[in-house]
Amino acid sequence: MRSSWVRDALGLVWTIGAAVVVLLPALRPGVSLGPFDLLSRYGLTREAGVTVHNAAQADQIQQFVPWMNLAWHQVHSGQLPLWNPYSVLGMPLAFNWQSGVFSVPALVGYLVPVSHAFTAMVLTRLVVAGVGVYLLCRALGLGPLAATFGGTAFELSGPMVVQAAWPHASVTCWAGWILVAVVGLVRGRHRLRNVALLAVTLALAVYGGHPESLVAMGVAVVVFVVVFLVARARTEGGPVVRPLRDLVVGSVCGLGLGAPLLFPGAQLALLSARRYGTGVPAFPLSNIPNIVLVGLQGKVFDTTAYVGVIVLALAIVGAGVAWRRPVVPAFVAMVVVTALLTFFSPADQLLHLIPGGGTVTWNRAVMLFALALAVLGAFGIDALARSGRDRIAVGWMAAAFGALAFVVLCLAAAGELKLADTITRHRDSLIWPAVQSVVGLALAGLWWRARGGGAHSRRGARPFVVSGLALLLALETGFLLSSGIGFWSVSSGYLPTNPGITALQKSVGSSLVGFGDCGLQRYVTGPTASLGIWPDVNVAYGVREFEVYDPILPESYYRAYAAIGKGHIAASLSELGIFCARIKTVEQAQVFGVSYVLEPPTRFGGPPGSVPVGPVGAEELYRVPDAGDATVTPAPAVMASLATDAPGTPVPVTHPDPASWRVALHTTTASVLRLRLTNVPGWRATIDGRPVALTPWANGLMLETRVPAGSHVVELHYWPVAFSAGLVVAGVVLVGLVGAAPVAVVLRRRRQRRPT
Repeated sequence: MRSSWVRDALGLVWTIGAAVVVLLPALRPGVSLGPFDLLSRYGLTREAGVTVHNAAQADQIQQFVPWMNLAWHQVHSGQLPLWNPYSVLGMPLAFNWQSGVFSVPALVGYLVPVSHAFTAMVLTRLVVAGVGVYLLCRALGLGPLAATFGGTAFELSGPMVVQAAWPHASVTCWAGWILVAVVGLVRGRHRLRNVALLAVTLALAVYGGHPESLVAMGVAVVVFVVVFLVARARTEGGPVVRPLRDLVVGSVCGLGLGAPLLFPGAQLALLSARRYGTGVPAFPLSNIPNIVLVGLQGKVFDTTAYVGVIVLALAIVGAGVAWRRPVVPAFVAMVVVTALLTFFSPADQLLHLIPGGGTVTWNRAVMLFALALAVLGAFGIDALARSGRDRIAVGWMAAAFGALAFVVLCLAAAGELKLADTITRHRDSLIWPAVQSVVGLALAGLWWRARGGGAHSRRGARPFVVSGLALLLALETGFLLSSGIGFWSVSSGYLPTNPGITALQKSVGSSLVGFGDCGLQRYVTGPTASLGIWPDVNVAYGVREFEVYDPILPESYYRAYAAIGKGHIAASLSELGIFCARIKTVEQAQVFGVSYVLEPPTRFGGPPGSVPVGPVGAEELYRVPDAGDATVTPAPAVMASLATDAPGTPVPVTHPDPASWRVALHTTTASVLRLRLTNVPGWRATIDGRPVALTPWANGLMLETRVPAGSHVVELHYWPVAFSAGLVVAGVVLVGLVGAAPVAVVLRRRRQRRPT
């Protein structure tokens, strides 16, 4: 037992250490993880002579780093990170389906300095992923060496490393843990404990904050369960109904525990323009060689499938040698289905027939593809370690490495003969696959020549075999580390500033800044802003801007600007939640509460009627008179509505916290208080402590309320009813899970005392 404990400890140290090593570029003193170099291309942060490391990482700097920064500061101020007041007229933060502010990686990020919070998030995702698959392999009865291989291969695989800085990984990193509970429930072992484990880990995946990845993982797990149950029923005669019932109970409890995010998140998703978007299609079949090496075909996100020759070869060994174990066909089925979703476009197009299926990027399944291959590779390691020089296992190994060596040879020949330009340009990428193939074939040849002998001879040869397998583990880890380490973009500072940004912060304070021009917005390099601060980087700088990149941006923004824009077109990609409004007139600015407008220096003046403030960096700043976050206008007759562009008198607004507004006003007549605040479910208002109704205006974009004559205090707070309902549901489920343990103990004791 002591020996097993030591081996497991060493295996976990290796697995966790590998996750740390792959992030070493971001763990050095004085650096921060994130593509801050991209800021040199745009607006006030523009800087000449800066080389961009990886433009495809734009989402990290314009969403995830700023959102983490905002959530970190709100948490450290004793507030729940519910609202983002800096993007357009304010946006939900906790429920936007990508911030993941309640996820375990984010909770770890809150424990470190803000400049390292994002790094801590990414590292936590990798560690959770690796340890989960390690525990899964051990739960499947595999040895520590095999479990170490599986955990390391998954956490360092291309799908995990390349997407570890995205919320996809916050969801999928729990897949191994979920499968531990699933395997236990199908086998009928420790049912209550595994129901609780399934519920908790599924809820943690929900809080990861990426519904597409959650759906893709759900499809893969369902395929795994169905095949596992069928195979087990045929080979072992295991039950089907009871495991299914336990799995349904655990899944429902998991969704119940995730209700505080699911309920308000679903409510916002139904209001967003993103619901009309289309998912990215599957990778082309020409990208299949990317499974064994890095960057051979396609763009950055088309090359995330790499796992290496060793993983593929050992996965073939595991599937061939351990096929009679019911769980192995289940993992093979997972590989097939996720491979189809990743590389075969007709498969994901078929799922588009499901309501809402067209909005899902089904190639997110590539992460589950890597997990299934890693586990099958662990089966291969275990089969070879246990069988010593068994000719069947060694034969599978020789055939697998031989076939893959032939593939690598063909790719090398195509590169040398210049049959494919991409292969010719990336011939150096073939070095690792070639080395892995040669070492694998050499070990298979050595073990094949040494086969035979009795049981005693095979036991004596086991250390020799285990040493060779440890070499394969080290070689695979080296390949994955060398492939992943160079991916990260790091900076010697955190959110660099300059005199232009400082001048803008000082000039506008907490007022809303709009733009006289918006740059062309493209998704691959991120939305580009020719003025101001790149969205949503302004969030981290504490500057409010009338532009945004947010997946749950309400559709009302596009409707409102189309009605108020008076012929001017907003730069937008509505299916992605990208919006930047061109402010051409003072009237437009006043409607939206834009108090300042930035213009390029080449343009003559700001909107007619605006007041020049002066230069800000290389841009010109203009103040809009009579614009503010809140205005009062004399109320029209009862049952009559106020015109959208009706003039109003600004009134001061204070914010006790980011999710609260306080307006003190005095009027001589009954008036309409108009609030430049995004109309989403969750805002509640009181006037002098009494509840008051809020009604939408400007095509449903903003909120207003009627106030009687006199002095009054209007207060608003953001706390969705759906969030409260979710907390109640989660509390009930949690109490039920905790209370089920003593009840189960009592029932078990009664059954034991019952006379036979």
